[in-house]
Amino acid sequence: MMFPKGGWELDESAEGGASRESLEEAGVVGNVESELGRWVFKSKSQELYHEGLMFPLLVTQQLDFWPEKSQRTREWMTVAKAREHCQQWWMREALDILVDRVTSSGLLHQKQE
Repeated sequence: MMFPKGGWELDESAEGGASRESLEEAGVVGNVESELGRWVFKSKSQELYHEGLMFPLLVTQQLDFWPEKSQRTREWMTVAKAREHCQQWWMREALDILVDRVTSSGLLHQKQE
């Protein structure tokens, strides 16, 4: 499990970078929602620390072909399964914040009706 991630270009916002990374890595297009938070985490390959910003994406389109399709697979899963697959603490924390936000807004109840 991974969250699309990467830096943003000098000519784009953090939200624009999140949208671009979601398209490149997962082949999904949608509306970037308000920031879930910021986390500082250590790189797996180096002794460097990075600051990560997390944004939820309300998916409006799922593409059959995308730039990194040959390197990645896309799988839709339940929140419980996604939480099991989160390898990093900050991923679990971001997922929990998103679930709390969606639950408190009543969106889950609206979709079930």
